[in-house]
Amino acid sequence: MYLDSSVLTKFFSAEPDSEACAAKVAGSFIVSSELAYGEIFSALLRKERAGSLSRSFRERGWEKFENRIADQSLFLAKLDGNTVRLAKDIMLRLHPRVPLRTLDAIHLATCISIVAGPLFTTDKRMRDAATALNLPLAD
Repeated sequence: MYLDSSVLTKFFSAEPDSEACAAKVAGSFIVSSELAYGEIFSALLRKERAGSLSRSFRERGWEKFENRIADQSLFLAKLDGNTVRLAKDIMLRLHPRVPLRTLDAIHLATCISIVAGPLFTTDKRMRDAATALNLPLAD
């Protein structure tokens, strides 16, 4: 199952729907883009700045993230030029119906490139884009 950063973040800092998301992916091979490495760290820092996460919880969340990569329960697909070019093509294909942001387009391009199963995202724009691209979505 391909997870974008909106879902991955829920595994490394508590959010209201973290448990439901964990239940949904239980037993699945989890894949995301190498892009998530920076996005997860940024999300944890943002939560710390906002006061919803202490420094120690942010550090523990990051440690959990790196441990998931190390124990291979989370695979991050390499980001390369082909993926970025495919992301550009996706943005153009969906324009103007779905105004994709660059990083969302890169996640979609990665998902398409590696055939990782259904896409799991909580982002409405990403879901709209996936539907327009006929990508399977996790319910």
